[in-house]
Amino acid sequence: MTKKIKVSIMGGTGYAAAELIKRLLVHPHVELLRIASIDNIGKKVGDVHKNFGDRLSYVFQDLPAAEVVKDCDLVFLTMPHKVTFQKVAELMPFGVSMIDFSGDHRLRDMNSYEKFYETKHTHPENVEKFVYGLPELNRDKIKTAKYIANPGCFPTGTTLSLLPLAKNGLLNNQKVRLVAPTGSSGSGVKPSEGTHHPIRCLNLKSYKPLSHQHQPEMEQTLLDAGAKNVSLDFIPISAPLSRGMLTNIILDLPAHISEKDIEQMYRDYFRSHPFVRLTGTKNLPEVVAIAGTNFVEIGWVLREERNGSKSFAVISAFDNLVKGAAGQAIQNMNIMYGFEETMGIDDFGSWP
Repeated sequence: MTKKIKVSIMGGTGYAAAELIKRLLVHPHVELLRIASIDNIGKKVGDVHKNFGDRLSYVFQDLPAAEVVKDCDLVFLTMPHKVTFQKVAELMPFGVSMIDFSGDHRLRDMNSYEKFYETKHTHPENVEKFVYGLPELNRDKIKTAKYIANPGCFPTGTTLSLLPLAKNGLLNNQKVRLVAPTGSSGSGVKPSEGTHHPIRCLNLKSYKPLSHQHQPEMEQTLLDAGAKNVSLDFIPISAPLSRGMLTNIILDLPAHISEKDIEQMYRDYFRSHPFVRLTGTKNLPEVVAIAGTNFVEIGWVLREERNGSKSFAVISAFDNLVKGAAGQAIQNMNIMYGFEETMGIDDFGSWP
């Protein structure tokens, strides 16, 4: 019988944390010890995350690092950027493994971090200790990792859509253009003027065009995947849905590339990756098909040659709270501890 690992959560009141708690509780090889938070202290989990009702006895506690890690194998950090790097530094002396949901340990270039996150990283020496937790790219590194930087939501769908092209040299010297609508849960629990329901529910708007903090993360990951001299222009769109993302990417490919070539590249790359569903050209991805799951759908269209090249559109749909956050974190945990990669996260969504 497989021994259960003991885990704690630090920062448990957000939407991604709610998804994480739900999935950890049904994981056969995990025991959730405690949930630390500086918000809603003393409240039961079900008083904050309404889907749990009164069935859970966990209470949000404001705990020092020594208490968070007590008897613990792994800590999930589901806290905001600009805060997490301080907590990671506090936890490291205890030798506990960590999976960080924030952007604080993804970017290796501190100049990019400080530019896009608008703060100074006070513990840059810790960044190199983290493995970027995209299993479809770094599965072997994740197997032996102690610290995981869980990818951002936009970079998850974007890089998965482009990994086969990077591997085959088709992103070299490319400028990639991306437009991606996203659900409101990605903006967090606390509403702002721009995310408030009366404004968002019947609205579409662009935000942070060409300046979103996930842009350098995408470029870094594509370079790590084998692309050379690739750049990416990104416009995120605030969409009137609570969860889900749809990345729409367009770039030019050489005229000799055929639909059969594309199909082969994508099938070959993702053959051993259980959470990527390729729809190809038959059915383009839809958010409703993957909402609430850890699956990503990827489809594409290749236009006929014009002016010596072919326009290629590749589209992905995924749930920002699952594959874009909590589900991917559990997928990383499974790989780290030698569990079945799909354990606890291979459930189907609802239809419609």
